[in-house]
Amino acid sequence: MAQKTKGVFAFLLELIIVFIGVYGAFELNRYQQNKREEKIKKNYFITFNSELTKLSSQISITHSQLNTLIVDFQNAMEKGLQPKPKPVNIFFDAPMLISRAGFNDDVFIQLSPELASSLSGGYDYVQSISERVKAFNQTCNQHLISNEPITFYDSKGSLKPQFNWYLMGLQDLRSSLKLLGQIINEVALPASQKIIEEFN
Repeated sequence: MAQKTKGVFAFLLELIIVFIGVYGAFELNRYQQNKREEKIKKNYFITFNSELTKLSSQISITHSQLNTLIVDFQNAMEKGLQPKPKPVNIFFDAPMLISRAGFNDDVFIQLSPELASSLSGGYDYVQSISERVKAFNQTCNQHLISNEPITFYDSKGSLKPQFNWYLMGLQDLRSSLKLLGQIINEVALPASQKIIEEFN
């Protein structure tokens, strides 16, 4: 009887050891999986944050260039001079594309619904500005580049109405870029930075 009890006890002990081993392996695997997922999430937001920073810097530089163009053009006209509208080639390459994708990425929404909600409309706004920049560049190329001399001013020295789009376009882009810069610097960057810090 004692031998039988001892055998049952040994069997139960062995069963418990196997259970603990399997459970431990399962928990270890889950822990490692969670760590991998956290690393992926962290790297995602670090990349997003980095591209936003690049875009913010690019926007700041372009905004300053546009402001200089506008002020110089207006000052020259006020002095009675006849400044010529010149093509302005504005380009936001990789940072704009990556940031735009980041705002709209389903993965981004899944990783941080709260941040995605606070940035709702970000994709549409970045897309809108990208299209405005492209349209302005195309209009400049169509109307300001010619093999023949272009007469921008009438006999009274006033800029012809068909070129009013130039200054208005510059001003529109300047204000749009200023707003996008504010969205990035005051909302997107602090929010993504906060998420990155939570991983540490």
